[in-house]
Formats: sequence, C-alpha cells, structure tokens
Amino acid sequence: MANLSQLFWRGVQWPSLGGPLSNPVAQFEKTLLSLEKQRKSRIYAIVHPADPHHLCTPDFWGALRRREKFAGVQTLEILVHSPGGHANVAYRLAKYFRGHCKRLNILVPMMAKSAATLLCLNADTVYMGEFAELGPLDAQLKDELEKGFNFFSPLDEFKSMEFMKEYATGILDYFSATLAERGMSVKQALHEAIAGTVGIMNPLYSHIDPSKVGSYRRALSEGEEYAKRLLGSVGHPGAEELAEHLVWDYPAHDFVIDYEEAKAIGIPVQKLPITQEKALINSLIGIMKHGIPYIGFAQPAAPRRKPAPAKNTRKKLPVSIASAGTGNVGTKRAGA
Repeated sequence: MANLSQLFWRGVQWPSLGGPLSNPVAQFEKTLLSLEKQRKSRIYAIVHPADPHHLCTPDFWGALRRREKFAGVQTLEILVHSPGGHANVAYRLAKYFRGHCKRLNILVPMMAKSAATLLCLNADTVYMGEFAELGPLDAQLKDELEKGFNFFSPLDEFKSMEFMKEYATGILDYFSATLAERGMSVKQALHEAIAGTVGIMNPLYSHIDPSKVGSYRRALSEGEEYAKRLLGSVGHPGAEELAEHLVWDYPAHDFVIDYEEAKAIGIPVQKLPITQEKALINSLIGIMKHGIPYIGFAQPAAPRRKPAPAKNTRKKLPVSIASAGTGNVGTKRAGA
C-alpha cells in the first residue's frame, strides 16, 4: 500500500482499502456531508493525525486555492484536530475563515492544541466534545546546541526567574527576622540580610543570558499579540486578559483546557451534540489509524453511471436476402 501520510491534498486517488465504506477517507467524507445537512453549514476540515503533520504554510495555501468554494457561505464550520503548529499560519487562517462567511464556528471533537487553539479565538462558537481539549499558547522552540532536539517552552526561563524572585524574597525575610530576633536593629539586620541574600542568589542569576531572555520574550509575545487581535476582532470584552492568561498562567504546554475550563476563562464554547461527536470521533479514528491528514471540504461522491445497454452485434441481412429465406418478417413474398 502507498504511503498514505504523503497524500496530503483532498482530491487525490486514494488507494483502495477494501471498498468505498471501508476506505477511511470515504467514510470520513460521508460523515462530514451528513453533518453539513444536520447543522446547515459548510464544514472545512483541518486534520493532522500525528507528527510531522501540523499547522504550516501548505494549510494556508490549501485554503487559498479553494477560495471559490467559500463563496456565498453563510455558516462556515472548521473541524479541527491538530496538535498545533505555526502561530502565524493559525492567525492568517483564522482571519481568512472569518472573512469568508457570515458566521464562523469551530468543531473540536478531540484536540485543538497550541496554535490550533489560536485558530479558535475569533470564532462565534467553539463546539467541544466530552473529551475535547484546547491548550496554552506559549511558544515551543528548539535549541539543539544546549537543549537537544526536543521542543521546549521559553516560558520555562521566566518561570525559573519568577521562582528565584520568590526564593530571594523568602531568604531576605528569613535572615532579617532571625537577626532582629537576636538583638540587631532593623536597619542593621536588613543590611546584613541583603548581603547574605545577594551572596546566595548571585551564582544562580549568573547563569541567565539576557539576550536569550529577550528572544524568549519576543517568541512568547507573538502568540499573545495574535490572540489579542483575534479576540478583539470579534469584540471579546476581555481580549487582553484572556490572551495573557493563555500564554502565561498555565504550568505546562500540554495542560488540558477542557470544556469547563474554556468556559470559565471566557472562550465562547458549547457542547457538541453527543451523536455528532461520536460520528466525528469514529471517522477520525479511521483516518488517524492510517496516518492520513485531511485538509479541505468533503465532496459528494460522483453518481454512478448506469452501464450502457449492450449493443446487438448481429448483422442484419439485406431485405432482399432475408425475404428470400425461410419466411422472416420483411417484405411479402410474391403471391402471398
């Protein structure tokens, strides 16, 4: 079987997996078309089953080349299943979708993490399944020289500095209170406590590279600024606070923002009807099992053509010959 993960764009000839309904792509498209009728909308799918698939430039060009298919759409719904990707691509796609419909909804049956969460922020409504999750917007970077090949969050550096600040304050309070209890004046106790705190903290702070901290701050501000703009474009009353919260206030990049958490922080969420959620998850599992990404609208299956009637290949004899034979209906014989 061909490498299905390489067949990225809708419309290619998928290898047969045992018939039209056992083909996971055909089943997925059948589900989307059924949901479009139920929800009275057009559904555009962005499905990334696993690495290396993520939100990146081909996703944007894929939407752009289908521009004519967005014409006249009243309610556009984006089905998202993605671990994230590039924030700038998510931002451009979010604005593109918003500009091509009257109403924009996002459907998240399972996962829309990181940059895929950013994609949700200018929607009128985000419909989440029971097991659906969004995620924080802190950027993910690589530093192969010092941190290896795994991604890391630049927020780690700021959380470390935040801890050191609290640690230094605790040491200063402890030293000054202890020295004051032993008979020193407040002024003298503070003087000695400050010197002791500086001596402890200097080696820790010496490991911080200001240029890296600056670059990390810029990386984090990208997602924060995109989030503010998308939320502001739909008139969200707490755009700045929500954007800041999504970037800075969660303890880990993989932190689960489920339906209850999303509602509590001010994202306009509703629950995806359970029958629709089950149908979407079942069809998603089918294409994820084969590592198949899917980008675009589902197209109705082409109607099957009725087989042409078989042609009669028997040659007709000339009338004069036929009538001279054994009495075939044709021309009356003389004297009849």
